[in-house]
Amino acid sequence: MTAPVLEATRAVVRVGDGRGFIVEGERSRLVITAAHCLPLFPPCATFSHLEERTYRDLLGSLGDEPSIWAECLFVDPISDLAVLGPPDNQELYEQAETYEGLMQASAILPMADPPQASTAWLLSLDGRWFQCEVQHSDSPLWLFKAADGIVGGMSGSPILSDEGAAIGVLTSSGGGVDMAHTDGGPCPRLAYNLPGWLLRELAARRTA
Repeated sequence: MTAPVLEATRAVVRVGDGRGFIVEGERSRLVITAAHCLPLFPPCATFSHLEERTYRDLLGSLGDEPSIWAECLFVDPISDLAVLGPPDNQELYEQAETYEGLMQASAILPMADPPQASTAWLLSLDGRWFQCEVQHSDSPLWLFKAADGIVGGMSGSPILSDEGAAIGVLTSSGGGVDMAHTDGGPCPRLAYNLPGWLLRELAARRTA
């Protein structure tokens, strides 16, 4: 296991009953997670009220009860992917400050796109990284031969490359929260399933 993989634990946070991980956006740090970790979806509308897309007590450090607010910036129920950002810093100043505190106390993950077949790393419920195989055909990721069980509560965790970069989001728990399994998918592949605006922001950060 490489040092970047071990360091990646500091970028993983709690999101509801699951997890998410932190990336560096253009104006703030953002949390990428599985869409089903959200308690509900914002309304399907080109304009929505702030309270309709802001979640109370959704985020927290690993092992803590969620107590930090976040705003939904993107959600896709088909790929099971969501992106969260800070609450509005005008109307919800204190909540935005608390969000920022969590972000600054955490690490950030770089993003990469894996080859069509490679090894990767998953984070167990007790904080251990274990290896699996990943495959894709210009599509979401499929996981095979995980060295440990993939179980409920791991959803939203990053799927990491050997270099410690996030390549996808773990979303599948095999149909039962108590049933460990060693294969999974389809899981969102970041370079394939993230929205274009965020891919551009992340690319700009890499070249800045």
